[in-house]
Amino acid sequence: MKKFQYNLQSVLEYKQRILDDLKEQYAVRMKFVEEKKLEIRNLRAKADALTVEFDEVKKTGAAIEKFLMYSSMIDNLDKQVEMEKEALKILQANADKKKDEVVAANIDVNKFVKLKEKKQMIYKAQEQKDQEAFIDEFVSNQANSIGRSA
Repeated sequence: MKKFQYNLQSVLEYKQRILDDLKEQYAVRMKFVEEKKLEIRNLRAKADALTVEFDEVKKTGAAIEKFLMYSSMIDNLDKQVEMEKEALKILQANADKKKDEVVAANIDVNKFVKLKEKKQMIYKAQEQKDQEAFIDEFVSNQANSIGRSA
């Protein structure tokens, strides 16, 4: 019997490679998003630590220059956090866009996989019919051969 051969196998493999590449690109973009989130958390932690330190300085008293320095440093960190949040939005939008591409490519691959499965089922059904026809013909020939010799 002839082995099943899917005539769109090369297309399926090509689509699968595209999907794999898109998944890798999405993973890289998500890595950038996670790194940016970590950077924002670190900046917030620095700002929080400076705020606590500033509160201690306020309690103990210090020169006005020191107060201004702490206030300026905290404001700068807050501005930096806001800038990083904007960068995070852009990175997240890029990752979401790539995710949409991955979903579309996955749907495309699944169409070819389902078509292959359907064609394989049709092939197996036809193969089964051919085998049954061969057996029927063989039994019929055997019966005719036995009938002639008797």
